[in-house]
Amino acid sequence: MQRSVRIRAAIFLVYAGIFASINPTPLPAQSSSSPKPDSYSANNRLPDPRFKADILVVVAHPDDETMVTSYLAREIYDNAKRVAVVIGARGNGGNNDVGPEQAASLADIREIEARQALGSLGITNVWFLGGSDTPSQNVLQSLETWDHGRALSRLIRIVRITRPSVILTFLPEFATGENHGDHQASGVLGTEAFDLAGDPTVLSEQISPARDPDLNSNLTEALRPWQPQKIYFFSNPTHNIFDGQGPQYRSDEISPARHLSYGMLAAEAFTQHATQGGQDGRTSDRRPHSQRVAGTHSADGARSSHPWKIPGPIRRDR
Repeated sequence: MQRSVRIRAAIFLVYAGIFASINPTPLPAQSSSSPKPDSYSANNRLPDPRFKADILVVVAHPDDETMVTSYLAREIYDNAKRVAVVIGARGNGGNNDVGPEQAASLADIREIEARQALGSLGITNVWFLGGSDTPSQNVLQSLETWDHGRALSRLIRIVRITRPSVILTFLPEFATGENHGDHQASGVLGTEAFDLAGDPTVLSEQISPARDPDLNSNLTEALRPWQPQKIYFFSNPTHNIFDGQGPQYRSDEISPARHLSYGMLAAEAFTQHATQGGQDGRTSDRRPHSQRVAGTHSADGARSSHPWKIPGPIRRDR
């Protein structure tokens, strides 16, 4: 009997040793619930200020940002706002107005064109989610082509890096005259990222501190949850679905800082999109038009109007 007890006790100790080796005590740097500063000083530094944005624009294709560039010019030049841009697809579809390049080669060219166009407005923080152009009116097909989960994970990471006050994206809904599946997909992703980036349980590997910042093989990212204050939607339907739902700003108004109209500043940026007809972009300023923001969604759930204006946006308050 005593021998049997001793054998069982020995077996228990072996199991306990195996369990302890598989489940070691967490290091302080791995504990996200501890209120104490991390033992690695690098994990306690503030987020990189170079990528902080006031406005994060989420669109589908290179040149889609032109839907809002006259508004962005106003905010950048006259209101000192910092803007970053995320583009879902790389532009591998469509015609090439300059040369014979198509498919992946065209995408490489259009990525550079987009960076140059945005750079002309002073926007240097530009990310691509790596999706493929999807010739469809089905938003689900576009999301599948873009690898929905992977694209959303990347966008949530970018929101946490840029920490914007506002997300500006396509209306994630079908509208007569504006039914491109990729456009809606960018709006879906923008809305999902708005809802999820502030939740520390979502993609927690992004916000877990590095096990040892002095190593070069960390798998966790040491970001912080971030909840944008508002999200705004824009669209380009054949009929005005936003009338009376928000303030408007005319793109033919003159920028006090640049002494050009906001429409002309946007047209100059568009000239960089040469493969998509950008060489004729300056003519767009001859037709005065406005950009509207109609409704947002804010993080606190309250609906309210916004003092901006973009080509046909809707606003949502969380």
